Amino acid sequence: MRARRRENLPRLGRLAHSLRVLSLTRLTAVLTVLTGCASGQYPSLDEPMPPPDPGRSAPAPAQPPKPITSLQRADVERVVDAGLGRFLSHVTLEPRLSAGRFAGWSIVALEPPELWRGVDLKPGDVVLKINGMAIEREMEAFDAFQAVRQAPALEVSYLRQDQPRRLRLEIVGAPSPALPKAPPAPKSPAAANP
Repeated sequence: MRARRRENLPRLGRLAHSLRVLSLTRLTAVLTVLTGCASGQYPSLDEPMPPPDPGRSAPAPAQPPKPITSLQRADVERVVDAGLGRFLSHVTLEPRLSAGRFAGWSIVALEPPELWRGVDLKPGDVVLKINGMAIEREMEAFDAFQAVRQAPALEVSYLRQDQPRRLRLEIVGAPSPALPKAPPAPKSPAAANP
C-alpha cells in the first residue's frame, strides 16, 4: 500500500504544478481582457450576450472595426471592482517559455469575439507586461490588475510573430477617491492589560 502511495507522488506533483499554471493563467487573463471590456459600445461583463435578432437575415458585409484608442475610467473601475474571477472568463492563456524560462502569456482565445472588436490583440500574441509591470507570478498579475484602476492609461506590451508591439489605451476621467480603509482591529483584552 505504501509503495503505491510513493508511486503516485510524482503524479500529484505534476497535478499541483498544472493547477498553479492554471491559476496564473486565469489571473493574467484578467489583465488582457481590460482592453476589450471597458468600452460602452461593447457588452457588459455583468449581462449575458443578447440573442440574435430573428428578423435579420444574412449579416451585412463587415466593416473593419474602428480601433479603440481610449477607455472610460468608470468602465475600468467597474471591471476592476467586479474582481478577477468575473474578469477571467473572457480569455484563455498559456504560459510561453523561451529556453526553459517564462517569456509571457500566449493568448489562445478571446471570448466573446464581439468584446474584442477594435482591440489590437489576437490569439497567438504573447503578453509580456501590463503598464510596465511583470505578470509572471500571481501577486504580480494581481498588483498589475489593481493598479489599472488608478493608471492614466492601459499599456499592454506583447509580441506578435516574435515582433514587439505595444497597445496603449488612454483612460479618460479622473480616478474615484480611494476606497475607505477598514477600521483597525479591536485590541484583545490580554493586550490591553499588560
